[in-house]
Amino acid sequence: MGSSPRNVHARDAVVEQARGVLAERFGTDVAIADRILCDVARAQNRAVHELARAVVESCTNDDTPLPRRLYTNGEAINARPEPQMKGET
Repeated sequence: MGSSPRNVHARDAVVEQARGVLAERFGTDVAIADRILCDVARAQNRAVHELARAVVESCTNDDTPLPRRLYTNGEAINARPEPQMKGET
């Protein structure tokens, strides 16, 4: 049986909140934050909404740290540089 529309909406809202948290923490835009969230979820074999819930929890509960795979010395470990166009330096 599939998820109810209410559950899907709640998961989408948590993912959006997590994107905002990551964008703010890493000083990047939401598209990069989304890529980080998806890359780390894939690397951990987790659903994106589960990782997103942990990210949101980390900023609303002082006892819950940001999931470790999302930082290394203050930088996202999976944030890859954007590919450069030919001729750019």
